[in-house]
Amino acid sequence: MNQEARSGGAESSGMVSRVRYRASWQQSLPLSLILGAAVLMQLSNPLLWAHQRPGLPGLPFGSRGLAMVLPFFVTLELWVLIRYVGVTLTTDAVVVHNLRRRTIPWTNVAEVAVESFAGGRRVVLYETDGRRTPLRMPSSGFLSHDRRFDDKVATIRSWWLANGGAAQVEDAAGELGAWGHTYGRLPERLGMRPAPSRSVPTVLLLGWLAADAVMAGFAEGPGADHPTLLGRTLGALVAISLLLGAGFLSFGRGVVLTADHLVVRGLRPRTVPWGEIQGIVVERHRGGRRVIILETGSRRTPLPVPRVGRVLWDSEFEAKVQTLCHWWRTHAETDTTSAEAPLQPSDQPPLPPYRGPRLWQKGVWALVCIVLGYEIFISVLVGALFLTVGQ
Repeated sequence: MNQEARSGGAESSGMVSRVRYRASWQQSLPLSLILGAAVLMQLSNPLLWAHQRPGLPGLPFGSRGLAMVLPFFVTLELWVLIRYVGVTLTTDAVVVHNLRRRTIPWTNVAEVAVESFAGGRRVVLYETDGRRTPLRMPSSGFLSHDRRFDDKVATIRSWWLANGGAAQVEDAAGELGAWGHTYGRLPERLGMRPAPSRSVPTVLLLGWLAADAVMAGFAEGPGADHPTLLGRTLGALVAISLLLGAGFLSFGRGVVLTADHLVVRGLRPRTVPWGEIQGIVVERHRGGRRVIILETGSRRTPLPVPRVGRVLWDSEFEAKVQTLCHWWRTHAETDTTSAEAPLQPSDQPPLPPYRGPRLWQKGVWALVCIVLGYEIFISVLVGALFLTVGQ
């Protein structure tokens, strides 16, 4: 019989047939405090209550009732994130508990890898059909540190090897890829998108501009007592355009690796067969680094990812470059056995391996994200007051 472990897992003193990992109380406490503070701020808002004082109107009963629903949704969200989200290990499969529950047989898992994510670490399951499944728990990061994270990863790998994953390892060539892939068994498809450390500041900036556009559209125009229909329409269209741009920068750009070709996803998508690629170059670009593929006919195609900027970074830059090179060596029809590393431009000295972001880069990134997040919060709060009280 299973019993709950102290750090978010499930263990048993007898024969183990099921292991459950969810958020530990050390990981749940910071999130509970943050969401609890948001609920208290909402309930203490004087606009929610009718005070018999001039100049301090109260909201209608319907609006107050809608605001009172917030604690229910916050409680539901806490239950989902703390008690439901996680993973269950059984002898036949691994059950991933997200908003959409999935059951993955161990024989369909090609690799159990650990990846960096948002300044922390998480477990990712690579399946034999090329699908990549990140696990929300177990994970370890800022404000959600898990002291037993490495032990939980070792447990997941041992269950994988003991229940069918050992065959995957025996069939492989034995060389592990940059992201934990088994090089002897490449997935059919692999996608690369911009790292969160590069996309988050841009998304926050565009989100802030979108919130300001909505506020400007719903504000009272010159010589008018109420916002005009044209102003609201223009504000909404500008906001939608900015949000679509944010989604494209985060999820639309990138590269897709298949057995036949490399797909470059950008404003002008391109499909490049592996046989037409003559080399992969890493060069300096605007204080950072970018990857160039050299095609037949002397054509140079910059890739949107992986890329490192002067301030923004990608901690997995070297790993992604090595993955690109391995896919090219594996699937290209030309002889690439001598290309064991990415090429370098002849007019540039050899670049040392990228060692990750510096401390000042992390500080600037955190400061920008905090300022933009605060501005978005203020814009949304003021906009909500305009929509409810100011009209």
